[in-house]
Amino acid sequence: MNGKGTWQAVATLRSRDGIRYLVLDEASIGLIVNPESVQDIPDGTRVYTQYQPVSATLPDFCTEAVRLEWAASVDVGDISFLTDAPEGDPVDIVTDWMTSLEDGFLTLHYKIRASGKVAHSFELRPDSEGHFRLLHDAHGDTGEEVTEGLVCFPVADLLPDTQGETVTLSLHFINLNKQASTLTVDYRSPK
Repeated sequence: MNGKGTWQAVATLRSRDGIRYLVLDEASIGLIVNPESVQDIPDGTRVYTQYQPVSATLPDFCTEAVRLEWAASVDVGDISFLTDAPEGDPVDIVTDWMTSLEDGFLTLHYKIRASGKVAHSFELRPDSEGHFRLLHDAHGDTGEEVTEGLVCFPVADLLPDTQGETVTLSLHFINLNKQASTLTVDYRSPK
């Protein structure tokens, strides 16, 4: 929350019975009181948004009401099942509130070196044990300026049923120092 009573979130935009809402986390569903602000964003899209909590009559599946100040779609990376993976270009994962595994999406806040003139791409490769490898392709754009962004992967169908237990999943990648790195994320199947 910032000083103006607004919050920022990475959430999933959804609809039910003609009502647009945000899945903010496992326990928070925010009714969007100004749905015109996201009319061009399809359901099931991860968004980075800023909102204010407001008072409103809630449908039974919502826990709060929110007025969006802005919302931007998060880029979606590719998922590949190829077994031979190239080394990949360097990337760092920022371990803050934006990096998460929730609502069936692995969302990563990353840092890369880039000139800003070429679109970079990301690929997630699952292994047989439910862990992942992140590959970054700079498409030859290896500028010196460090820039940040968000990318998400729809991984709900790739995750094991944990039977209510919390398990640790690993994400392997090559960091900006060109060393092998691992990020661990806790995961529990939705109830």
